[in-house]
Amino acid sequence: MRGRTRAVGRVRIADVAQRAGVSKGAASFALNGRPGVSAETRERVLRIAADMGWRPNTAARALAGGRSDTIGLVLNRPPRVRGVEPLLQHYLEGMQDELVDHAITLRMQVVSGHAAELATYDQWASGNGVDGLVVIDLRVDDDRPRALQTLGLPAVTLGDPRYTSGLPTVWTDDVGAAHELVDALVALGHRRLARVTSGSRLAYSRVRTDALTEAAAARGLPAPAVVQSEGGSAAAPEATRQLLDRPAADRPTAIVYENDVQAMAGTGVAAELGLDVPGDVSMVAWDSSGISRLTRPTLTVMTRDARAEAACAVRMLLELVEGAPAQQLQAPTARLELRASTGPAPDDDRRRPPLSLPGS
Repeated sequence: MRGRTRAVGRVRIADVAQRAGVSKGAASFALNGRPGVSAETRERVLRIAADMGWRPNTAARALAGGRSDTIGLVLNRPPRVRGVEPLLQHYLEGMQDELVDHAITLRMQVVSGHAAELATYDQWASGNGVDGLVVIDLRVDDDRPRALQTLGLPAVTLGDPRYTSGLPTVWTDDVGAAHELVDALVALGHRRLARVTSGSRLAYSRVRTDALTEAAAARGLPAPAVVQSEGGSAAAPEATRQLLDRPAADRPTAIVYENDVQAMAGTGVAAELGLDVPGDVSMVAWDSSGISRLTRPTLTVMTRDARAEAACAVRMLLELVEGAPAQQLQAPTARLELRASTGPAPDDDRRRPPLSLPGS
């Protein structure tokens, strides 16, 4: 029986890179006329690409001088999380607002799992699907920045520089914000703090938790009780119940949530347990969707302009695609906005009635 011949598909940048003995990133630089490779390497890659029949994936890219006029965003989040996280919504709004001004398209791909996310990046790099990427949801053990550098895809992250592996980023100082928050709570007499997170793997959640713990220790407070809300905001009620279903002497007097959706769920649990907000427990939300002003009680939040941060990341990415150097840009630090969900600690002297004088 005759052997079967494998059907030959479109030649990818990865195929050219392998034949030329260079990285995918170097091959991409050479084929797209970008700096970063020597003249000798560029000539070799172009010659091999021509021999192999490589061509750009889309006619639009050729007509635009090697550009697709598209930037990418991959969302690796469960459906129950994507629809309710305020920070994600602000990021998407800010990106779209900026892209409209530049006539650039946002290509958003929803995937399930880390391997699928990396495969999407590889596909986009090989098929010239996007000019660059915005990366969100940095993780504590994130290997995506290194993978993107290897692929040669321009990328800008939204997150703490400690987790970007050198990629350009737009970030805000959550450490400074945590210290302002703890100062305000201490001034109100709170000593037993707690924290409901968005999960143990998210870098921004880790940064905030560590910062709160550090700020509490600096003021002589015990470490905040931390409950990991691995299911996002949907898991916040159970996390709150773990904290509040305790004897009064062990119960936290203030809980700091990742966002106002979590905090809203927390106020509902407090009511079920017969606890008053803020009489028995104060509540603070780090990220706000805007609905925090409409709740009863209105929610204390850390205010920041996440839309502007995302728009800035897009501008930085477009400049990077044009050959600008990588950079890190620190956005303004979030500021505490005290509202009705935060008050004096229940055992604070200011909550006690004044002593009556004898004979009065």
